[in-house]
Amino acid sequence: MEDKDFKWYMISTVSGKEDNVIESLKNKISAKFMDEFFREIRVFKMPHLSNRELEKKTKGEEYTVKYVNIYKGYIFLNMVMTDEAWYLVRNTQYVTGLVGSSGKGAKPTPISMKTFQKMVDKEAELIAKFEAGDIETAFKEGTVVKIIAGPFKEEIGEIIKNNDNTKKAFVNIELYGTKTPTEFDYEDLEIVG
Repeated sequence: MEDKDFKWYMISTVSGKEDNVIESLKNKISAKFMDEFFREIRVFKMPHLSNRELEKKTKGEEYTVKYVNIYKGYIFLNMVMTDEAWYLVRNTQYVTGLVGSSGKGAKPTPISMKTFQKMVDKEAELIAKFEAGDIETAFKEGTVVKIIAGPFKEEIGEIIKNNDNTKKAFVNIELYGTKTPTEFDYEDLEIVG
């Protein structure tokens, strides 16, 4: 098979089941000896911090980075679109379709190399931003926090303003029946929920 026969296809899956689909596809391709029709299975992922991990990072503690699918519910296949290959893909558990297929036996259309390259670039850009430290703080406006130290310990309030450089946030604390903006260090705050 020539290189020009291999094209990228966008496969829609049940969201959250992308890894299961990849595993199933790899097993089926191998079991049916169809490796020559499939070159690569790809998911675009970006680094992500949950609020809890963001909070740890913001406080300078050890944290765990998860990689999440940028295009939820999709995987990408570099393959030769033969009848057998198409049948194998669309009959894999959790595959809901191939983008560009109108049904009624019509084969799907591949993604252009230009579109695919844009996705590769977007993934690289998101990873670079993350590695450069361009990450949202956990203590952003609207986040509800509990005060864990000082005279307001155990009080709960909403952040109305924050400053990542000084690592301080203004929290609306109820004082004598009125909400009063009070400044706290990030280390004295804990996200509620």
